[in-house]
Amino acid sequence: MSLPIKLSGVHYYRIAGRYIFAGDLFIAHGTIYFFPEVDLAEQRERSTRHVPYKLSLLVLVMVYLVQNFKSHVSRNGLWEEGRPVEKFQKKADAYIEALKEERRQKGFSETLPLPTRVNADEISNLKLGLTGKLSFLAQSDNHDFNIGLRRKKRLRDALWEAGLIKL
Repeated sequence: MSLPIKLSGVHYYRIAGRYIFAGDLFIAHGTIYFFPEVDLAEQRERSTRHVPYKLSLLVLVMVYLVQNFKSHVSRNGLWEEGRPVEKFQKKADAYIEALKEERRQKGFSETLPLPTRVNADEISNLKLGLTGKLSFLAQSDNHDFNIGLRRKKRLRDALWEAGLIKL
């Protein structure tokens, strides 16, 4: 496997047992990137806003299935198969800086959170669960990702190649 790798449709940031965002997770040498693309909580809220209470559970089940089995379309344009790690990281870092500048003028609730870039030396307590849940502490926060069982081996191999875990 050659780095970087991209995992699309990864759910991120669990609150009260529910993931709040979905996006693209990239593993590069010594670095983990996450680019949020979809606000899952907003989708759930929007889908039941005008639905009678008795139907809201059925609607939430349908939204859950769509959120877990339908991938989103990446809008960041960062991924290119075979791109060297250094070029990917340079482009990703520039993209994050451009988003920071763009979002300074917008309110907090008007946008998705900024992408996350975490270096190996910032990560502690990294765990990859049996069902494909990745969690670690970094940047004064707990980061929880749901990669899924079928992509767990690919993620484990990428984390090992990136020098983030020992097998």
